Amino acid sequence: MRIQLHGQFTVEVDGAAVDRRLPGRRARLLVAYLAAHQRSATDRTTLLEVLWQPGCPGPGAGRVFDSMLSKTRTTLAPAEIRGRSSLRLVLPPGGLIDSERAVSALHEAESAAGRGDWRRAWTQALSALFVLQREFLPGVDTEWTAGRRAEAHLAHTRATACYAEACLRLGGAELASAERSARRLVEADPLGERGYLLLMRALAARGDRAAALTVFEHLRCRLRDELGVSPGPAATGLHRGLLGTSEPRPVPH
Repeated sequence: MRIQLHGQFTVEVDGAAVDRRLPGRRARLLVAYLAAHQRSATDRTTLLEVLWQPGCPGPGAGRVFDSMLSKTRTTLAPAEIRGRSSLRLVLPPGGLIDSERAVSALHEAESAAGRGDWRRAWTQALSALFVLQREFLPGVDTEWTAGRRAEAHLAHTRATACYAEACLRLGGAELASAERSARRLVEADPLGERGYLLLMRALAARGDRAAALTVFEHLRCRLRDELGVSPGPAATGLHRGLLGTSEPRPVPH
């Protein structure tokens, strides 16, 4: 079983899509909410409030919910929605939720990077990015989806940085990917030094020292003009290395 929450919402059982067989928009939102909160049960009152937004559940909402829940349980088999006053989605063995897979892949990527296993970090960061590059439940604009999108944005940034670092460490043909990823980080956060550092290192590794120095100058001017501060020690240390040696000195990350 596979549930996709990033991009178009889909539910597949044995390779066949069943999401269109769910009894309406609220049933799809129920499955999406329970899948996104799979690690804990959600009480019935919370679910009624979520499913009836932006309105409020009326006197008959409970009966409507019970009927919808019964049909949804049948459609989702072999997955289960367990409980009565509190509900939790339990997938069969081998079941997959894309958002959970992305979290797991990002954790493994960063752990592998900490061990210096750059091939593993590259693979897992790319796996996380495959999911996180798509919007979380597009078209569903609620408080909880906005929170999940903010979390996904931060995770996407971490995965991009980890992927860029792995590409740098692997070198060779991966240096172009390191540069592209670093540029995305700079574009997403023009005041964050991490993207500039990765971009400077990628350009230097590709032999374009002048371009790397230009990136530092852009960072320096941006920080001065918008925040009134100077680049930190990591950026200035890399800058000195680019100016003074044929190869930049290693900089702690």
